[in-house]
Amino acid sequence: MKTILVIIDGCRSDGSQQAATPNIDYMIENGSHTLNARTVNPSITLPVHFSIFTSLNPISHNVLTNTGSPSPSSGARSIIDVAKDFGKKTAAFYSWEHFRNLSSLGSLDHSHLINSSSVENCDIEMARDAADYLISSNPDFCFVYFEGTDLAGHEAGWTSNEYLDAIEMADTVLGIILEKLKREGLPDCYNIILHSDHGGVDRHHMENTQEVMTVPWSAFDPGVKSKHKITTV
Repeated sequence: MKTILVIIDGCRSDGSQQAATPNIDYMIENGSHTLNARTVNPSITLPVHFSIFTSLNPISHNVLTNTGSPSPSSGARSIIDVAKDFGKKTAAFYSWEHFRNLSSLGSLDHSHLINSSSVENCDIEMARDAADYLISSNPDFCFVYFEGTDLAGHEAGWTSNEYLDAIEMADTVLGIILEKLKREGLPDCYNIILHSDHGGVDRHHMENTQEVMTVPWSAFDPGVKSKHKITTV
Protein backbone atom coordinates (compact mmCIF):
# COMPACT_ATOMS: atom_id res chain seq x y z
CA MET A 1 0.00 0.00 0.00
CA LYS A 2 1.36 3.42 -0.97
CA THR A 3 1.23 6.26 1.58
CA ILE A 4 0.60 10.00 1.43
CA LEU A 5 1.51 11.88 4.62
CA VAL A 6 -0.18 15.29 4.76
CA ILE A 7 0.95 17.62 7.57
CA ILE A 8 -1.04 20.78 8.27
CA ASP A 9 1.30 22.99 10.27
CA GLY A 10 -0.10 24.44 13.48
CA CYS A 11 -3.60 22.94 13.29
CA ARG A 12 -5.28 22.79 16.68
CA SER A 13 -7.83 20.02 17.22
CA ASP A 14 -10.50 22.43 18.43
CA GLY A 15 -9.79 24.71 15.48
CA SER A 16 -10.45 21.88 13.04
CA GLN A 17 -13.79 21.33 14.76
CA GLN A 18 -14.81 25.00 14.65
CA ALA A 19 -13.89 25.52 11.00
CA ALA A 20 -15.83 24.15 8.03
CA THR A 21 -13.71 21.17 6.94
CA PRO A 22 -15.68 18.82 4.65
CA ASN A 23 -12.58 17.01 3.39
CA ILE A 24 -11.16 16.38 6.85
CA ASP A 25 -14.65 15.27 7.88
CA TYR A 26 -14.66 12.88 4.92
CA MET A 27 -11.42 11.32 6.13
CA ILE A 28 -12.82 10.98 9.64
CA GLU A 29 -16.06 9.45 8.35
CA ASN A 30 -14.22 6.94 6.18
CA GLY A 31 -11.27 6.11 8.41
CA SER A 32 -9.84 6.23 11.91
CA HIS A 33 -9.00 9.36 13.86
CA THR A 34 -8.25 11.04 17.13
CA LEU A 35 -8.46 14.67 18.17
CA ASN A 36 -6.23 13.96 21.18
CA ALA A 37 -2.89 13.06 19.65
CA ARG A 38 0.07 14.60 21.47
CA THR A 39 3.03 16.38 19.99
CA VAL A 40 6.53 16.49 21.51
CA ASN A 41 8.48 19.05 23.48
CA PRO A 42 9.96 21.34 22.19
CA SER A 43 6.79 21.85 20.18
CA ILE A 44 8.44 23.68 17.29
CA THR A 45 8.27 22.73 13.67
CA LEU A 46 11.57 21.06 12.78
CA PRO A 47 12.03 19.02 15.99
CA VAL A 48 8.42 17.81 15.76
CA HIS A 49 8.80 16.81 12.11
CA PHE A 50 11.97 14.90 12.92
CA SER A 51 10.00 13.06 15.63
CA ILE A 52 7.19 12.26 13.18
CA PHE A 53 9.64 11.03 10.54
CA THR A 54 11.99 9.07 12.85
CA SER A 55 9.61 7.94 15.65
CA LEU A 56 12.10 9.32 18.17
CA ASN A 57 11.67 12.03 20.77
CA PRO A 58 13.74 15.20 20.30
CA ILE A 59 16.36 14.23 22.89
CA SER A 60 16.95 10.99 20.98
CA HIS A 61 17.11 12.44 17.47
CA ASN A 62 19.03 15.56 18.66
CA VAL A 63 17.15 18.15 16.58
CA LEU A 64 16.03 20.65 19.19
CA THR A 65 15.67 23.93 17.28
CA ASN A 66 14.50 25.26 13.92
CA THR A 67 18.03 25.24 12.58
CA GLY A 68 18.89 25.17 8.91
CA SER A 69 21.80 22.81 9.57
CA PRO A 70 20.65 20.15 12.05
CA SER A 71 22.95 17.40 13.32
CA PRO A 72 20.63 14.46 13.95
CA SER A 73 21.91 11.48 15.91
CA SER A 74 23.23 8.47 14.01
CA GLY A 75 20.14 6.46 14.93
CA ALA A 76 17.72 9.08 13.59
CA ARG A 77 16.76 7.46 10.31
CA SER A 78 13.79 8.98 8.49
CA ILE A 79 10.85 7.03 7.12
CA ILE A 80 12.02 8.35 3.74
CA ASP A 81 15.42 6.70 4.26
CA VAL A 82 13.81 3.42 5.29
CA ALA A 83 11.47 3.49 2.29
CA LYS A 84 14.45 4.00 -0.01
CA ASP A 85 16.26 1.08 1.66
CA PHE A 86 13.42 -1.11 0.40
CA GLY A 87 13.57 0.29 -3.11
CA LYS A 88 10.48 2.49 -2.79
CA LYS A 89 9.90 5.68 -4.77
CA THR A 90 9.80 8.73 -2.47
CA ALA A 91 8.68 12.34 -2.85
CA ALA A 92 8.25 15.48 -0.76
CA PHE A 93 6.35 18.73 -1.41
CA TYR A 94 7.05 21.55 1.03
CA SER A 95 7.35 25.32 1.41
CA TRP A 96 10.00 25.53 4.14
CA GLU A 97 13.54 24.83 2.97
CA HIS A 98 14.62 23.32 6.30
CA PHE A 99 12.67 20.18 5.37
CA ARG A 100 15.46 19.29 2.93
CA ASN A 101 17.09 17.82 6.04
CA LEU A 102 14.31 15.33 6.88
CA SER A 103 16.07 12.60 4.90
CA SER A 104 19.59 11.63 3.92
CA LEU A 105 21.11 12.66 0.60
CA GLY A 106 19.90 10.37 -2.15
CA SER A 107 16.79 9.12 -0.35
CA LEU A 108 14.33 11.43 -2.12
CA ASP A 109 13.45 10.68 -5.73
CA HIS A 110 11.48 13.91 -6.08
CA SER A 111 11.92 17.04 -3.93
CA HIS A 112 9.57 19.94 -4.65
CA LEU A 113 10.08 23.26 -2.85
CA ILE A 114 7.91 26.35 -3.24
CA ASN A 115 9.02 29.28 -1.07
CA SER A 116 5.86 30.52 0.66
CA SER A 117 7.28 34.04 0.98
CA SER A 118 7.52 34.41 -2.79
CA VAL A 119 4.26 32.82 -3.97
CA GLU A 120 0.71 33.93 -3.18
CA ASN A 121 -1.61 31.07 -2.23
CA CYS A 122 1.37 28.75 -1.90
CA ASP A 123 -0.64 25.86 -0.43
CA ILE A 124 -2.98 25.82 -3.42
CA GLU A 125 -0.08 25.59 -5.84
CA MET A 126 1.54 22.95 -3.64
CA ALA A 127 -1.58 20.81 -3.64
CA ARG A 128 -1.99 21.04 -7.39
CA ASP A 129 1.64 20.14 -8.03
CA ALA A 130 1.51 17.25 -5.56
CA ALA A 131 -1.73 15.91 -7.03
CA ASP A 132 -0.30 16.01 -10.56
CA TYR A 133 2.83 14.19 -9.44
CA LEU A 134 0.87 11.54 -7.56
CA ILE A 135 -1.09 10.77 -10.70
CA SER A 136 1.83 10.86 -13.12
CA SER A 137 4.49 9.09 -11.04
CA ASN A 138 2.69 7.03 -8.34
CA PRO A 139 5.34 7.37 -5.58
CA ASP A 140 5.27 4.82 -2.78
CA PHE A 141 5.69 7.51 -0.09
CA CYS A 142 4.81 11.17 -0.55
CA PHE A 143 5.05 13.92 2.08
CA VAL A 144 2.88 16.99 1.47
CA TYR A 145 3.20 20.01 3.75
CA PHE A 146 0.73 22.90 4.12
CA GLU A 147 2.00 25.98 5.97
CA GLY A 148 -0.83 28.53 5.84
CA THR A 149 -2.41 27.64 9.18
CA ASP A 150 0.84 28.21 11.07
CA LEU A 151 1.45 31.53 9.32
CA ALA A 152 -2.06 32.70 10.23
CA GLY A 153 -1.59 31.65 13.84
CA HIS A 154 1.61 33.64 14.19
CA GLU A 155 0.23 36.67 12.39
CA ALA A 156 -3.30 36.88 13.79
CA GLY A 157 -3.49 34.46 16.71
CA TRP A 158 -4.52 30.82 17.11
CA THR A 159 -8.17 31.62 17.89
CA SER A 160 -8.62 34.39 15.33
CA ASN A 161 -11.02 34.39 12.42
CA GLU A 162 -8.00 34.51 10.11
CA TYR A 163 -6.72 31.31 11.67
CA LEU A 164 -10.05 29.51 11.20
CA ASP A 165 -10.10 30.76 7.60
CA ALA A 166 -6.63 29.25 7.15
CA ILE A 167 -7.83 25.87 8.46
CA GLU A 168 -10.66 26.01 5.93
CA MET A 169 -8.13 26.76 3.20
CA ALA A 170 -6.01 23.80 4.35
CA ASP A 171 -9.12 21.65 4.04
CA THR A 172 -9.72 23.01 0.54
CA VAL A 173 -6.20 22.18 -0.64
CA LEU A 174 -6.45 18.72 0.92
CA GLY A 175 -9.59 18.34 -1.18
CA ILE A 176 -7.61 19.11 -4.35
CA ILE A 177 -5.54 15.98 -3.73
CA LEU A 178 -8.47 13.80 -2.68
CA GLU A 179 -10.57 14.84 -5.67
CA LYS A 180 -7.73 14.28 -8.15
CA LEU A 181 -7.10 10.78 -6.80
CA LYS A 182 -10.81 10.01 -6.94
CA ARG A 183 -11.17 11.36 -10.48
CA GLU A 184 -8.26 9.22 -11.66
CA GLY A 185 -9.58 6.12 -9.88
CA LEU A 186 -6.62 5.93 -7.50
CA PRO A 187 -7.96 6.52 -3.96
CA ASP A 188 -7.77 2.80 -3.12
CA CYS A 189 -4.05 2.78 -4.00
CA TYR A 190 -3.09 5.12 -1.18
CA ASN A 191 -3.15 5.11 2.59
CA ILE A 192 -3.63 8.80 3.43
CA ILE A 193 -2.47 10.03 6.84
CA LEU A 194 -3.38 13.53 8.00
CA HIS A 195 -1.33 14.97 10.84
CA SER A 196 -0.45 18.24 12.56
CA ASP A 197 2.84 19.07 14.21
CA HIS A 198 1.57 21.33 17.01
CA GLY A 199 -1.25 23.65 18.01
CA GLY A 200 -0.78 27.15 19.37
CA VAL A 201 -1.94 29.80 21.79
CA ASP A 202 -2.02 33.56 21.34
CA ARG A 203 0.56 33.95 18.53
CA HIS A 204 3.07 31.25 19.46
CA HIS A 205 3.44 27.54 20.26
CA MET A 206 6.22 27.51 22.83
CA GLU A 207 4.27 26.55 25.97
CA ASN A 208 3.52 23.03 27.16
CA THR A 209 -0.25 23.61 27.24
CA GLN A 210 -3.26 21.65 26.00
CA GLU A 211 -3.81 24.14 23.17
CA VAL A 212 -0.24 23.67 21.93
CA MET A 213 0.36 19.98 22.59
CA THR A 214 -2.93 18.46 21.35
CA VAL A 215 -3.23 17.80 17.63
CA PRO A 216 -5.58 15.94 15.28
CA TRP A 217 -4.59 12.73 13.48
CA SER A 218 -6.54 10.66 10.97
CA ALA A 219 -5.97 7.98 8.36
CA PHE A 220 -8.02 6.20 5.78
CA ASP A 221 -7.67 3.60 3.07
CA PRO A 222 -9.66 0.46 2.17
CA GLY A 223 -8.04 -1.45 5.06
CA VAL A 224 -8.56 1.18 7.77
CA LYS A 225 -11.58 0.87 10.02
CA SER A 226 -14.18 3.52 9.08
CA LYS A 227 -15.89 5.79 11.60
CA HIS A 228 -13.38 4.66 14.20
CA LYS A 229 -12.39 7.00 17.02
CA ILE A 230 -9.03 6.17 18.56
CA THR A 231 -9.34 6.47 22.33
CA THR A 232 -5.84 5.42 23.45
CA VAL A 233 -2.94 7.54 22.21
